[in-house]
Amino acid sequence: MADDGNPAQAAPPEIRPALGPANRTEQQILIFAVAVLGLIGLLVVLPSVVPLRQAPTGQLVHARIVSLVAPSSGSVPSPTPASPASGAAPQPRQAVVHFLDGPYAGLDGQGDIQGPSGSLELPDYRPGDEVVAQIDTLPDGTRTMVVVDRWRLPLFGWLLAAFAAAAIAVAGWRGLRAIVSLALTLILVLRLFVPLVLAGWDPVLLAIAFGIVVTTLSFLLTQGLNRATLSAVAGTTFGLAVTGLLAAVVNAAARFTPAQGSDHIVYLSQLAQGSVNLSGLLLAAVIFGGLGVLNDVAISQAVTVEELHDVDPGLSRWQLFTRTMNIGTAHLAATVNTLVFAYLGTALPLVVLLLLEGSNLTAAISGEDIAVEIVRTVVGAIGVVAAVPITTAIACRWVVRGSGRPPVVRAARPAAAPMRVQQAHPESPPTDGD
Repeated sequence: MADDGNPAQAAPPEIRPALGPANRTEQQILIFAVAVLGLIGLLVVLPSVVPLRQAPTGQLVHARIVSLVAPSSGSVPSPTPASPASGAAPQPRQAVVHFLDGPYAGLDGQGDIQGPSGSLELPDYRPGDEVVAQIDTLPDGTRTMVVVDRWRLPLFGWLLAAFAAAAIAVAGWRGLRAIVSLALTLILVLRLFVPLVLAGWDPVLLAIAFGIVVTTLSFLLTQGLNRATLSAVAGTTFGLAVTGLLAAVVNAAARFTPAQGSDHIVYLSQLAQGSVNLSGLLLAAVIFGGLGVLNDVAISQAVTVEELHDVDPGLSRWQLFTRTMNIGTAHLAATVNTLVFAYLGTALPLVVLLLLEGSNLTAAISGEDIAVEIVRTVVGAIGVVAAVPITTAIACRWVVRGSGRPPVVRAARPAAAPMRVQQAHPESPPTDGD
């Protein structure tokens, strides 16, 4: 029997966590409820605050094809010829549609059929197909209708339902909170960020501010309020600042035009009538483009620090930093590749076209349409790389200092204590009388 006064056999001090599981669950439910109420509130308070600069001449509406008809003589170009390989009959170039929503709901109209995005190949429409129709108002007040594309909203609904089911099946309660966080992010950007940009606010400063707000809300919903969350927010803020500053410097050095190779910017400049900072808008796009990856690496590093500290509270800050950075650098290569492939996916048709034409690639990449994508990719990657060590350092300082845990491992570690007990009470040597 060991002596009760032996410190090696003393009971380890009781650990009282700052936030128990029950309190943590209550906190997460409260945050989730506040987020849902905030989501509903934004939808009610901000129904539509986008100012219209001028009355639109064209309006997209939801319609259903009633019948396909042959065009009247001389009203439209000749029908699209059948493909020689298929031998099919020429496709009709006009359709009668029934409008399902908007100011023309319940009415019928007849108009031409156009290929999506100006394509010469027409879709294979059938009666009963739901489509998107564009109604244009001519200067003399007459209206024309054109079928421009298919109605795909039900498909999007099924895709979103599949995504939600997969997220909840894998992550459970946290997956549900991630979905609410995503919805909150979209509403903040579409109902608040865009109207403020149209009102003349600086897009870069708005993008950084919204990035911080969205990051904070997202991490609070998915991770709860803890030191790892605060560390990830701080690291993301630093990465956003680096990305925004570097994007502004490189944009000025590259001397891009306000359009920066985007036809949408040219059209936007005509509608906005000079009230929108177009160069700043594209810089904001660079910041938003890297925000998701920044969130990924920041929360990964902060949570890794917390988990390693839980496994071995005896690790010093430097040991915790180096071990977490080993994990972070392994993750960083895949993360940067994700950012590169995200931008490459948008420019892939253009790259294939340049190679097919045999263009001089060194000259082609200097063109504004390609150079802008290169700048976005590299600037975003630098912001991600900068966020990794900063987030890790902040987390190591805050988590270790704020853990409030006694060195339980050090107090209970001496597995050799039984040996010391045996040495303290050795057996008596045998006597001659035994």
